[in-house]
Amino acid sequence: MKIKTDIFEEKGAPYEGAEVKQLGKKFEFTEGPVWHPSGYLLFSDTPANRIYRMTEDGEMEVFLEKSGWNGEGKEWLSDQVGSNALAFDKTGQLLICQHGNHAIASWDGENDPEPLISDFQQKPFNSPNDIAVRSDGVIYFTDPPYGLKEQVLHKEHFQPVGGLYCYRNGKIDLLSADLKYPNGLAFSNDEKYLYLGSNHPDEARFYRYTLTPKGGITERRILAKQNGDGMVVDVNDNILFATDEGILVLSPAGQRLALIGLAETPTNICKGPVAEQFFITARSAVFQLLLPALCK
Repeated sequence: MKIKTDIFEEKGAPYEGAEVKQLGKKFEFTEGPVWHPSGYLLFSDTPANRIYRMTEDGEMEVFLEKSGWNGEGKEWLSDQVGSNALAFDKTGQLLICQHGNHAIASWDGENDPEPLISDFQQKPFNSPNDIAVRSDGVIYFTDPPYGLKEQVLHKEHFQPVGGLYCYRNGKIDLLSADLKYPNGLAFSNDEKYLYLGSNHPDEARFYRYTLTPKGGITERRILAKQNGDGMVVDVNDNILFATDEGILVLSPAGQRLALIGLAETPTNICKGPVAEQFFITARSAVFQLLLPALCK
């Protein structure tokens, strides 16, 4: 598939020649891709309440039904009831951001998913959206109200803020309530920084937080005035950010390096098995992105 790639400065040259291939289509709203080391992609179809398994060749099957909602409490939910972002913990178990169940669940692949993180200060979460697991096992996640009725906070029943949280050794900390609709997360390659964005039009801010060894944050910096959804960091420490325009490439300092167009609006992006390969969820479709020059 031929796509349009805008290069904003010479440093963006590795993104020239980007190749996009559509692997699947006709989903309701895809999100949360993650590559499994065994050689396949997992991603959510959030309204369908389902996780799919897909090979690099596009062969697909349902991986998990009722992935984010057990059928209870519909009166407080939007149509985005299912799972969203996916990740693996240090033991290899799948972590599932569950909108309808207001939790992050852990799944061993055999038994039913079990809630791992479900409440803070005696109230359920809103709708955990994105998740990032540090190499030492510390879990970071965002909790906007996109899964709630009218996609707004319901403070009497759920969390009063859209928070950025940290989970370490069984303890949950609210790190930030800077955004009402915190969304995508990613680490820098050295895990010194955590990036955070929002896709809400009133919050066009892309943050960089400096992390402490224990999992906290010491500094916040606005890198760009930009909306977006999910993101991933490439081998050059540039950020590939899913935006309404396409995949926007930002430098670690927040400079716009390139914009890779797509046939649909992307929602999230993850790494594949090799450095120049990525997978993109884009509303009703899933794409593979190859950047042949990235590692040359």
